[in-house]
Amino acid sequence: MSIDLTLVGQFVVFITMLLLMKKMLYVPLNDAMEARAKKIEDGLAAADAGLEARAAAEQAAEAQLNEAKAKAQEIVLAADKRAAEIKEEAVQKARLEAASIVDAGKDELDAEVNRVRQGLRHEVASIAMLAAEKIIASELDAKKHAALIDAEVAKGFDVA
Repeated sequence: MSIDLTLVGQFVVFITMLLLMKKMLYVPLNDAMEARAKKIEDGLAAADAGLEARAAAEQAAEAQLNEAKAKAQEIVLAADKRAAEIKEEAVQKARLEAASIVDAGKDELDAEVNRVRQGLRHEVASIAMLAAEKIIASELDAKKHAALIDAEVAKGFDVA
Protein backbone atom coordinates (compact mmCIF):
# COMPACT_ATOMS: atom_id res chain seq x y z
CA MET A 1 0.00 0.00 0.00
CA SER A 2 1.55 3.05 -1.07
CA ILE A 3 0.53 6.57 -0.33
CA ASP A 4 0.97 8.64 -3.31
CA LEU A 5 0.78 12.28 -3.83
CA THR A 6 -2.75 12.22 -5.16
CA LEU A 7 -4.06 10.84 -1.95
CA VAL A 8 -2.27 13.54 0.04
CA GLY A 9 -3.62 16.18 -2.34
CA GLN A 10 -7.11 14.85 -1.89
CA PHE A 11 -6.68 15.05 1.90
CA VAL A 12 -5.48 18.63 1.67
CA VAL A 13 -8.36 19.56 -0.61
CA PHE A 14 -10.82 17.73 1.64
CA ILE A 15 -9.59 19.44 4.83
CA THR A 16 -9.51 22.81 3.04
CA MET A 17 -13.07 22.26 1.87
CA LEU A 18 -14.11 21.30 5.38
CA LEU A 19 -12.58 24.45 6.84
CA LEU A 20 -14.07 26.64 4.14
CA MET A 21 -17.48 25.03 4.50
CA LYS A 22 -17.28 25.36 8.25
CA LYS A 23 -16.32 29.03 8.04
CA MET A 24 -18.58 29.97 5.14
CA LEU A 25 -21.53 27.64 5.57
CA TYR A 26 -21.78 25.85 8.91
CA VAL A 27 -20.99 28.81 11.24
CA PRO A 28 -23.40 31.29 9.55
CA LEU A 29 -26.05 28.57 9.25
CA ASN A 30 -25.53 27.58 12.89
CA ASP A 31 -25.73 31.27 13.94
CA ALA A 32 -28.92 31.72 11.92
CA MET A 33 -30.42 28.58 13.47
CA GLU A 34 -29.47 29.74 16.99
CA ALA A 35 -30.94 33.18 16.30
CA ARG A 36 -34.11 31.57 15.01
CA ALA A 37 -34.27 29.26 18.07
CA LYS A 38 -33.71 32.29 20.35
CA LYS A 39 -36.45 34.22 18.54
CA ILE A 40 -38.86 31.27 18.89
CA GLU A 41 -37.93 30.89 22.55
CA ASP A 42 -38.51 34.61 23.15
CA GLY A 43 -41.84 34.38 21.32
CA LEU A 44 -42.93 31.44 23.47
CA ALA A 45 -41.85 33.27 26.62
CA ALA A 46 -43.80 36.33 25.49
CA ALA A 47 -46.82 34.14 24.73
CA ASP A 48 -46.59 32.57 28.20
CA ALA A 49 -46.27 36.04 29.75
CA GLY A 50 -49.26 37.16 27.69
CA LEU A 51 -51.29 34.19 28.86
CA GLU A 52 -50.34 34.91 32.46
CA ALA A 53 -51.21 38.58 32.01
CA ARG A 54 -54.52 37.60 30.40
CA ALA A 55 -55.30 35.23 33.28
CA ALA A 56 -54.42 37.94 35.80
CA ALA A 57 -56.58 40.46 33.91
CA GLU A 58 -59.46 37.98 33.79
CA GLN A 59 -59.12 37.38 37.54
CA ALA A 60 -59.04 41.12 38.18
CA ALA A 61 -62.06 41.62 35.94
CA GLU A 62 -63.89 38.79 37.70
CA ALA A 63 -63.03 40.31 41.09
CA GLN A 64 -64.28 43.73 39.93
CA LEU A 65 -67.42 42.13 38.52
CA ASN A 66 -68.08 40.30 41.79
CA GLU A 67 -67.45 43.50 43.72
CA ALA A 68 -69.82 45.41 41.44
CA LYS A 69 -72.46 42.68 41.83
CA ALA A 70 -72.09 42.81 45.62
CA LYS A 71 -72.35 46.59 45.60
CA ALA A 72 -75.38 46.45 43.30
CA GLN A 73 -76.96 43.90 45.63
CA GLU A 74 -76.32 46.20 48.59
CA ILE A 75 -77.89 49.10 46.70
CA VAL A 76 -80.92 47.00 45.80
CA LEU A 77 -81.31 45.84 49.41
CA ALA A 78 -80.96 49.42 50.67
CA ALA A 79 -83.52 50.59 48.12
CA ASP A 80 -85.90 47.78 49.10
CA LYS A 81 -85.45 48.65 52.77
CA ARG A 82 -86.06 52.35 52.10
CA ALA A 83 -89.11 51.51 50.00
CA ALA A 84 -90.48 49.39 52.86
CA GLU A 85 -89.82 52.25 55.29
CA ILE A 86 -91.55 54.75 53.00
CA LYS A 87 -94.46 52.35 52.56
CA GLU A 88 -94.73 51.84 56.32
CA GLU A 89 -94.55 55.61 56.90
CA ALA A 90 -97.30 56.13 54.33
CA VAL A 91 -99.44 53.42 55.94
CA GLN A 92 -98.91 54.93 59.40
CA LYS A 93 -99.69 58.41 58.09
CA ALA A 94 -102.81 57.10 56.35
CA ARG A 95 -103.91 55.31 59.53
CA LEU A 96 -103.39 58.44 61.60
CA GLU A 97 -105.24 60.52 59.05
CA ALA A 98 -108.06 57.99 58.88
CA ALA A 99 -108.25 57.90 62.68
CA SER A 100 -108.37 61.70 62.85
CA ILE A 101 -111.07 61.76 60.15
CA VAL A 102 -113.05 59.12 62.06
CA ASP A 103 -112.59 61.05 65.33
CA ALA A 104 -113.63 64.29 63.66
CA GLY A 105 -116.65 62.51 62.17
CA LYS A 106 -117.56 61.07 65.58
CA ASP A 107 -117.19 64.49 67.19
CA GLU A 108 -119.29 66.06 64.47
CA LEU A 109 -121.85 63.27 64.79
CA ASP A 110 -121.97 63.65 68.59
CA ALA A 111 -122.39 67.41 68.23
CA GLU A 112 -125.15 66.92 65.66
CA VAL A 113 -126.87 64.30 67.87
CA ASN A 114 -126.69 66.64 70.86
CA ARG A 115 -128.00 69.53 68.78
CA VAL A 116 -130.86 67.39 67.45
CA ARG A 117 -131.63 66.09 70.98
CA GLN A 118 -131.63 69.63 72.31
CA GLY A 119 -133.96 70.67 69.52
CA LEU A 120 -136.20 67.68 70.20
CA ARG A 121 -136.26 68.47 73.93
CA HIS A 122 -137.32 72.02 73.21
CA GLU A 123 -139.90 70.81 70.74
CA VAL A 124 -141.22 68.13 73.10
CA ALA A 125 -141.24 70.62 75.95
CA SER A 126 -143.16 73.19 73.89
CA ILE A 127 -145.60 70.50 72.66
CA ALA A 128 -146.02 69.27 76.25
CA MET A 129 -146.62 72.81 77.44
CA LEU A 130 -149.19 73.40 74.72
CA ALA A 131 -150.88 70.10 75.49
CA ALA A 132 -150.79 70.81 79.22
CA GLU A 133 -152.20 74.27 78.67
CA LYS A 134 -155.05 72.87 76.58
CA ILE A 135 -155.77 70.09 79.07
CA ILE A 136 -155.62 72.44 82.02
CA ALA A 137 -157.71 75.02 80.27
CA SER A 138 -160.39 72.47 79.44
CA GLU A 139 -160.42 70.63 82.79
CA LEU A 140 -159.66 73.24 85.40
CA ASP A 141 -161.86 75.96 86.42
CA ALA A 142 -160.73 78.83 88.61
CA LYS A 143 -161.29 76.96 91.91
CA LYS A 144 -159.37 73.86 90.86
CA HIS A 145 -156.65 76.06 89.47
CA ALA A 146 -156.22 77.96 92.73
CA ALA A 147 -156.24 74.71 94.76
CA LEU A 148 -153.50 73.19 92.54
CA ILE A 149 -151.32 76.29 92.87
CA ASP A 150 -151.76 76.35 96.64
CA ALA A 151 -150.82 72.65 96.89
CA GLU A 152 -147.66 73.16 94.84
CA VAL A 153 -146.68 76.24 96.81
CA ALA A 154 -147.15 74.27 100.02
CA LYS A 155 -144.98 71.43 98.70
CA GLY A 156 -142.32 73.92 97.74
CA PHE A 157 -142.21 75.39 101.27
CA ASP A 158 -142.09 71.92 102.84
CA VAL A 159 -139.10 70.87 100.68
CA ALA A 160 -137.17 74.07 101.44
